[in-house]
Amino acid sequence: MTATTASASITSRPGFAFPAANSAVWLYALIAGLAAMHLSMVFGRSISWDEFWFYSQVEVVARGEFIQPLQTIHTRAFSWWLPAMPGNSIDHIITARLFMFGCMAVTAGGIMLAAEKFADRQTALIVAALYLGAGFVLQHGSAFRVDAIVAALLTSAFVIAVRSRMDALSIVVIGALIGLAGMVTIKFVLWAPAFAGIALYRWEEEGFDWRYPLRWIAAGAVAGLTFGGLYLLHAAGLGEQASSSATGTLGSSAGRMFGFLHSPHLDIALKAAGGALPLAIAAALVPWRALTLDAAWTRRIAIIAMWFPLLTPVFYYNSFPYFYVFILPPVAIACAFTVPVITRRYGQVIVAAAILLSAAAIWIVDARGVTAKQDTLVTAVHEVFPQPVNYFDCCGMIAPFAKQNHFRTQWGVALYRQANRPLMLESMRQHTVPLLLDNNREYTSALMGIRTDTYHPDDFAALQDTFIRHWGDIFIAGRVLAAKEALQWDVLVPGTYTVTGGELLVAGVRVKAGDTVTLKRGPVSLTNPAETELRLIWGDNPPRPAVAPPEKYWTAF
Repeated sequence: MTATTASASITSRPGFAFPAANSAVWLYALIAGLAAMHLSMVFGRSISWDEFWFYSQVEVVARGEFIQPLQTIHTRAFSWWLPAMPGNSIDHIITARLFMFGCMAVTAGGIMLAAEKFADRQTALIVAALYLGAGFVLQHGSAFRVDAIVAALLTSAFVIAVRSRMDALSIVVIGALIGLAGMVTIKFVLWAPAFAGIALYRWEEEGFDWRYPLRWIAAGAVAGLTFGGLYLLHAAGLGEQASSSATGTLGSSAGRMFGFLHSPHLDIALKAAGGALPLAIAAALVPWRALTLDAAWTRRIAIIAMWFPLLTPVFYYNSFPYFYVFILPPVAIACAFTVPVITRRYGQVIVAAAILLSAAAIWIVDARGVTAKQDTLVTAVHEVFPQPVNYFDCCGMIAPFAKQNHFRTQWGVALYRQANRPLMLESMRQHTVPLLLDNNREYTSALMGIRTDTYHPDDFAALQDTFIRHWGDIFIAGRVLAAKEALQWDVLVPGTYTVTGGELLVAGVRVKAGDTVTLKRGPVSLTNPAETELRLIWGDNPPRPAVAPPEKYWTAF
């Protein structure tokens, strides 16, 4: 009797069973898989131009130098610890990307919590996955830029507005988050329609209580006070330079950033849709769903207002791929109204699989191994210049060194042309600039004598006359003299110079190969008495890195 009972007990144990196809377990697994892809991008994706620029601003603040006070408040937080971390600029940027990964997680969590206001938990998980699986979000969600930071701040404020009744604490927190977001980047205003939409939606839920708009006015006041207070603290001690810089930033942004169909990056919107088809389809259905929804007209307008930021590339100039990390959260939340329509027709499994496959296609083809090439170049610069020097480059790639020219983006070059001054020559007259890192291969044309309208004529002449190639894309102040050549050279970079290749007459004094001579600013006579080419190069016998110079060390956006 006992044996029979025991046998029955054993055979009645349930075996392992997969969760049901419509179980939320699969959606949590989808989120985890997407998060793993994002984390691999932290370490595996090449550093972009503007990530180097972003980090160079952190180093500027850490050195106590001037930085324009608008759109740079975040540099304070990083400057306290990031430059002191071991490794070079690339190591520091990858470390900071982990922080951005955390910001992206906050944004995704906020999207899910906000979507739960309008749908069930499983729909909310799908909506969060739509955002995480979007191609440009996957590639740039953890990049070291302001977009992930401000997306996390504004999504957090949005969630509180969605899920609270705007009590006193909520008002203060929402206002503080929005004010801080404004100090991070002035493009935070592009979320205004989304906030107006949720305010209208919640006001309708509150029965159009006249006190509800007053809560938003109070939140706006808190945002203004937060913005103003942080600005004053951040700009303290900068004086008139801070005011003029802030005014210039606002003026140039307002004049250039907005205009109907004036962005040269409109084609990127098509690429954004192609790399995120599940999200694109869900978003495309939002206006239709809002118009056909059985709800008050105010609520329909509110839904379209939350979706409206999707249209910003039509009138916003800088709609680069990384911009979508910032602008898509409210659009994804609006998709909470359309995802149920899609899952009812095709099923949760099909939708989840489409999101995963779309993201995997981007993740698989994304370039790998480029960061190692960038590290080779950065390491080589530090080998040639063990101590920091002033330098020119496109993007602030050598952050511990002081960059003495503008950020050479399309906008930066446009502002440079607008100034119509030889800004690089002026910088060379004020500072000793021995290094030119031609990391966008743009300077080479000038150094080879090929005229281009990207340089003022005086800058063109100064670059061509001052820098010579040392190793790969590293150019150093110096002069190459052909056999029997004699000339007057205008020294723009004073300091110690080394003669290589043979004996050289410097102001009539013989300097042997390998010996050094100190030159001051101004003209000096150089004579090469030999039958071979000679070089005069800045520094005390600067070393040449033993490794081969890297090629193709940038990845397209």
